[in-house]
Amino acid sequence: MNKSRVEAFIDAIIAIVLTVLILEIKVPDEPSLKMFFSEWRMAFSYLMTFILVMFSWYVQHGMFLAIKRVKLGGFIGVCVWLFVLSFLPVTTAFVGRFPSYWGAELVYLMVALLWLLSAQLMSFLIIRENRDVSEMKEFIKRQAGSVMLTSNIIWTVVATALIFVIPEIGMLTPIVTVIIQIISNRHRSRQLSA
Repeated sequence: MNKSRVEAFIDAIIAIVLTVLILEIKVPDEPSLKMFFSEWRMAFSYLMTFILVMFSWYVQHGMFLAIKRVKLGGFIGVCVWLFVLSFLPVTTAFVGRFPSYWGAELVYLMVALLWLLSAQLMSFLIIRENRDVSEMKEFIKRQAGSVMLTSNIIWTVVATALIFVIPEIGMLTPIVTVIIQIISNRHRSRQLSA
């Protein structure tokens, strides 16, 4: 399969998801700044999910620069990743409306974890299909996949335990995920330089 078609498909789905995300932030029924700023929780949950989606897109784009082809396995991985992504607007709206409800935070955490796992599956399948590509080997060296995955699973377990005490902590998952990715990749880069 032509990788540019898959990239265009991914970009289109991400654009749709981000559009649906922003539509959850409602314009007030009356001209009031107080009413406008009362939507700050929804706006914050939108911002967190936007960061998660855009950072993930950036990493995925880096992988697609290195690959030469997408076969059926890789395409199935992409579809699973996009399927889980399509749930983010619903979970973001749920946590934005009920940020103090542990159940909303738990759903948000679980979908974020499933999305991370689906991204790992997608990466594994695409990398497996492109083992002969020298640029892919460099991409793999720069990524800290297992460290990043383990760190995010630990974060999810800790955050899940904490949401019963501090429910809002679940919304911090995107920022924590991005920080973990950056630290993991820098650590891996330093290891490779040494």
